[in-house]
Amino acid sequence: MKLNDCNQITDATVLALAQNCPQLLEIDFHRCHQITDDSVTHLLSNLKYLRELRLAYCDLLSDEAFLHLPGNKIFESLRILDLTDCGLITDDAVDKIVKIAPRLRNLILAKCRNITDRAVNSITRLGKNLHNLHLGHCSHITDRAVRELVSTCTRIRYIDLACCLRLTDASVCQLALLPKLRRIGLVKCNNITDFAIQSLVRRGNNSPCPLERVHLSYCMHLSVEVRHRSPGPLHENVLTISICREFMIL
Repeated sequence: MKLNDCNQITDATVLALAQNCPQLLEIDFHRCHQITDDSVTHLLSNLKYLRELRLAYCDLLSDEAFLHLPGNKIFESLRILDLTDCGLITDDAVDKIVKIAPRLRNLILAKCRNITDRAVNSITRLGKNLHNLHLGHCSHITDRAVRELVSTCTRIRYIDLACCLRLTDASVCQLALLPKLRRIGLVKCNNITDFAIQSLVRRGNNSPCPLERVHLSYCMHLSVEVRHRSPGPLHENVLTISICREFMIL
């Protein structure tokens, strides 16, 4: 059921779906701005087979949508949860989400600006189940949280850390240790330098680097020369978006 951008959808619709369509697997309420916590709680409480739930830009949602779920209910089937720009979500909600959905593969928390390292520490409990993590604009996150994430979630393939302004080269060096990492977003991470990018490329040693895409727009401390100093061959599909507004295909 895809109802994205249907802004006249209200809680009444959500409650009706939860009551009458218990076999639903995927629901998209992207930009349904009238949906509130109570209906989402009811939806999750009744759809035990749900695999994908998208609530991006549902800006009335808060921690209460998740904190009031039954304590003994586990959503083994839930693989994708999108909470983009649900600005009222905090660390408490993330902790609850990880507890009730321990097999999440794709967790999208971009623009959830209130979350901190504590939320990332909760996410680490997903372990090897986590493949994709979106934390863009979560500016409270630090290198310490990234280090903990890398040590436990070793199968991450894509991570977006755009505008995480506290991150430094130390985070990128840690992310370079992820053996399955293919794509990484570091837009406006202004503390990133050439050293961090070289650490990503060196992952490949003498074989082709497994990275497919590195997004580096507005990383103002990078130099063009970093590409030429890279010690190992790059995968033929690598796309680097370089400093400021320039685009450079490698």
